[in-house]
Amino acid sequence: MATDSNQSPVIEGQLNARERELLSSAILNAPNPPKVALEVGTWLGGGSTLHILRALEKNGCGHLWGIEADRSTYDRMIANLKAGAPESLHRFTPLFGFSEKVIPQWLAEQPPGFAVDFAFLDGGNNPREQVAELRLIDNLVPVGGQVMAHDAKYRKAKWLVPYISRLDNWQTRLYDVSNEGLLYAKKIASQPSPASLRAARRSLLKSRLQPVELAAAILPSSFCGLVCRMVPSKLFFWLYAGAKTDVEAGGGSQSNA
Repeated sequence: MATDSNQSPVIEGQLNARERELLSSAILNAPNPPKVALEVGTWLGGGSTLHILRALEKNGCGHLWGIEADRSTYDRMIANLKAGAPESLHRFTPLFGFSEKVIPQWLAEQPPGFAVDFAFLDGGNNPREQVAELRLIDNLVPVGGQVMAHDAKYRKAKWLVPYISRLDNWQTRLYDVSNEGLLYAKKIASQPSPASLRAARRSLLKSRLQPVELAAAILPSSFCGLVCRMVPSKLFFWLYAGAKTDVEAGGGSQSNA
């Protein structure tokens, strides 16, 4: 682990400087400082995890639960945070496993009235995951609560972006500050209108029925891997990461920054 000019350990992490700033600002500038924060995909801890923790610490309140599904990455992340951010560890609980299993278990352990004030979704590359994660916590996000998601212009978020942008109880924005893109969403009403919910569900069905997604769902992973190894690298990247996702007009408001 490297050190900075002040001899503090520098933890490896993703997200560029502007993305990290936007993530921190969402927490620091929230009218009601987040008490509960959820992160899916910590990686080695130096990107989103570290900056969420530091923002919570600066606010003087809040706790982060961070989910990581890779065991070696999970262990390294914990070691990195212990070495590089010991002052913030009292605000952090790591959770190991896949989000669709971990989140329901985590929520079942919480008291009545529990709310998720902030969530950052940056887990696996299967686009089904971010939508599933949002749906698991949606009813627990209060009005004013915030959700952010990385890789908003790639395959990881190609289902989530059009889905949430059509729900009129969410105000959405795509920050075009990196190749990957950063989605920001703020809840502005407790429930969507029936019309916007139907539009969001139609969008999700359309996304699921795209040929690439059908092939990925039906064909054995070994066959998909063989095909990807046979195609040129640029085509492989397009198939795996996905063409850049356009934020389509829907119930929420969208703009580029």
